[in-house]
Amino acid sequence: MEKKLALKIVKQFVRWGIAVVGIWWVISQMSWHDHVWAFLPGRSMPQKNLTVTDENAPEDSAIYHVIDPQTGKTVSISAGDVVNEPDRPNLKVFGNGHVKYVVAVDLSADLKQVRGLWVADQPNGPTAAWALPSEYPAYQITVPHPRLQIGVLRMVRHADIRFIIAALAIFPVTILITSLRWHELLRALDIRLRLGRTFVLNMVGMFYNTIMPTGSTGGDVFKAYYVARQTHHRTRAVMSVAVDRVIGLAALIILGGAMAALQQHIPRCRQVALASAGILIVATLAILVFYVPSLRELSGLDFIIKKLPMQKQVRGAVETLHIYGHRPLLVLVALFVSFPVHMIVITAAQLCGIAFGLHLNLFYYWMAVPVIVLASAIPISPQGAGVMEYFAIKLLQPQGVTVAQAFALTMSIRLVQILWNLTGGFFVLRGGYHAPTQTEQKLSEEEDEDQSP
Repeated sequence: MEKKLALKIVKQFVRWGIAVVGIWWVISQMSWHDHVWAFLPGRSMPQKNLTVTDENAPEDSAIYHVIDPQTGKTVSISAGDVVNEPDRPNLKVFGNGHVKYVVAVDLSADLKQVRGLWVADQPNGPTAAWALPSEYPAYQITVPHPRLQIGVLRMVRHADIRFIIAALAIFPVTILITSLRWHELLRALDIRLRLGRTFVLNMVGMFYNTIMPTGSTGGDVFKAYYVARQTHHRTRAVMSVAVDRVIGLAALIILGGAMAALQQHIPRCRQVALASAGILIVATLAILVFYVPSLRELSGLDFIIKKLPMQKQVRGAVETLHIYGHRPLLVLVALFVSFPVHMIVITAAQLCGIAFGLHLNLFYYWMAVPVIVLASAIPISPQGAGVMEYFAIKLLQPQGVTVAQAFALTMSIRLVQILWNLTGGFFVLRGGYHAPTQTEQKLSEEEDEDQSP
């Protein structure tokens, strides 16, 4: 007992540790105020992250007022002295038999063309020299940072609330579709619940998804517990929740992978497309091994299944999967109706991105958002904290999105869902849907043992 308690404490410590470290890293990369990289008067190296004092300075401003970090005074610099941040620190380029470090970049207004490079012999100077991109033909821009990098305060202050309201308004459609999908999966298992009852249980699960630290999968445990109380097919009921979750994730991987494949000229999209294809190939092989008797026996899966503990529940789970295996059309329809769910989530994220002024191709969202949402489903930190943000930054920075904007997008995705999930608390407050105690869980398991074949 003490060993289990210690293991539980360690797991929670690791989970919260990942969340704290991840969020700390994101915040450390963010800037609260607008900033630029620029050559200050009398300086031979570009100064990093100069705070812009003009709260509403346009991105194409002719003059910027910035704080000199050495004197603490405000100085005026022309747009010609402002440069783009390099792709990454200590970026080396090779040309004419020499190795140089890129300390600043001059990009076109659309951030697509490299007009020049500021290069130095060392990462920190002491001097930088102007060079044409033709002198370093191997250099290609990978992270096109804008000249004026918008800070958190301005981004929030100028956010267009209309797009955020629109994102909130369309999201409830996903709840209706997922409730209907789960209802049909239950019917296939001879679990006859009214659609309204299924909707309520789905809402309860969504509520616990939000308040439980286990993240977007935590509410599934409560859905499984409460639906199991509605039928004598307890194992089937629990498996319906798992299958419903897997179908939803499969649709997300297919959609994100397909959209990535259509943009495979972009390196990040190509990586996501390959990863999605790999996951789907492995999943397809696993399905074949499970449902083809000869493969199941040859692979040793039958032997493994027979050696698993809790054999009554294992047999019930296998039986449930075979029931779905005999209803392929139902599974395909459940997969098909999952696509509108994810399309609405992506559209809501697009609306939030527009609200916060992200300079991002709208089509790129259809690759990035599925990956970000999948990251939130990984139960290694509470609500995917730190994990979602990490993937968002890695996917969006190469498209010119700042860390602050990537953070705003992930928070928008999370908060839109959380706000609607919390409405499930209405059904919890009405009574009968409290978090099960250990005693109730034990009694449920004992009843399951008695009623299993």
